[in-house]
This record gives sequence, C-alpha cells and structure tokens, in this order.
Amino acid sequence: MSLTHARNCWWLGLTWLALQSCSGKFIRLGDGPPVEAAAGQGASGTDTGTGGSVACSPELVPGNEVLWIGDTWVLIPGLQHTRVRDLASAAGALKPNEDYVNLGAPSVDMAAVAQQYRTRESGPTKVKVVIMDGGTWDTIAAQANGDPIAPAIDNAVSNFQRFLAEVANDGTVEHIIYFLVPELPGVPGVAMMRPRLQQACADSTVPCHFLDLQPLWLGHPEYTSPDGFQSSEPGARVIADSIWAIMQDKCVAQAG
Repeated sequence: MSLTHARNCWWLGLTWLALQSCSGKFIRLGDGPPVEAAAGQGASGTDTGTGGSVACSPELVPGNEVLWIGDTWVLIPGLQHTRVRDLASAAGALKPNEDYVNLGAPSVDMAAVAQQYRTRESGPTKVKVVIMDGGTWDTIAAQANGDPIAPAIDNAVSNFQRFLAEVANDGTVEHIIYFLVPELPGVPGVAMMRPRLQQACADSTVPCHFLDLQPLWLGHPEYTSPDGFQSSEPGARVIADSIWAIMQDKCVAQAG
C-alpha cells in the first residue's frame, strides 16, 4: 500500500442542524447520519474505552499539540483528519487557520507508529492528544511473508502496551483515541487483536478511548475502498464523525 492511492480531499461545506460541544447529545454533521456523542456505545462502535464525561479545560488545546499517528488508515483518503479539523474549527475548538499534526506513514507496524509519537514528543512542542490506529500492518506483513499471525499479534499488542506506558511516563498527553480498523479480507487477525487492544486501552494510565470500527462497517461495503484495504471517503467520514463525537463527549481538545 502506498500514498499513490491517496486522493486530494476537499471540504464540501457543513450544514449544521445541531451541534452541542461536550453535551453527550446527538449531533448531525453535514449530510451524514446522526452521530451519538455518548460514552460506552459499543454497539455503534463509539468509545468503549476508559472514563465517562469530564469537565472541559478552560483553555483551547493548540492544534500543534494534537497528533495523529498510525498507518494508511490515518492517511487515505485523508478525510479522517481534515474533517475532524474542520468540525473542530466550526465548533470553536480550534483557532482559525490552525491544523492538527499528522505523522502517519504507509505500511508501518505498531513499533513504527510509536516512533512517530517519539519524533514529535522529543521536539519543543509537547503532545497533549494522540489520535491513532496501528497494529494491523504487523499481521499483514506476517501474512505476506508466510509467517504465522499469532506472534505478530503478540508483538503488536506488546508494543501498544509499551507505547501507552511510555506516554504515561512522559506526562504530557491527556487523552489517547485509538481506533481499530474493521475486519476485512486483506487485514488478518483483527478479531483476535480486538479484545487485547481494547483491554490495553482500558488499562492505560492516560485516558484511552477505544473506537471499534467493526460495528460501524457492518452492512456498509461502501465504507471500504475498491482495493479492499482502506477506507473510502464515506468510511472516512464515519471515522471522523465518530472520533469527533468522542472528542466532544470526553472534552478532548475542547474548551469549556
């Protein structure tokens, strides 16, 4: 998988029928379906991680302190990142002309995803929010090499646990949103990884909000791109709306 599959994203202009920051209410975004900004919505794929609604910070989190890391699922088609940014701007959670940082890279395993965080955290601007995927390229690579999947899953989970411990030790990150890609024919081991990654997220010292895309993908083949490996634009919209719902409900990079 390479960035040659990426397409330029454009903003279609949102028609806001309702939007309530940190309210735990229904929000309607653009021309998409209602997204329920509520904790514990495992059936809908929304946050099943740690913690309930919390008070928002009185100060806005600068865009350069919110970091996207991961593989092609944070890059292709790109709407995942740009739609969250635009929703945040429209809601006043992001200053005009600000953007979030995206260090995702194609075809990288969980260890490399963790390194993306280190690259940013080692600089002068410290990270307060991490939005990420990761782990499935461990199993894709194992399958491509003819290796067993189980050790690759073990390695991905272990690296995720070490990453969470490292983030906690650094002491600057306030929230992590981790989303797990859906079960696709070309992405082996997702069902086996899910409970272990979700438990790692739940055990994290830093609040970690787990977003499972599988329930959202069920019955929606149009959410997957024709190559069978990536999200389509409709799927990316669902990812972005689900992440934004978590950000509102958990007061992630929001100001009260």
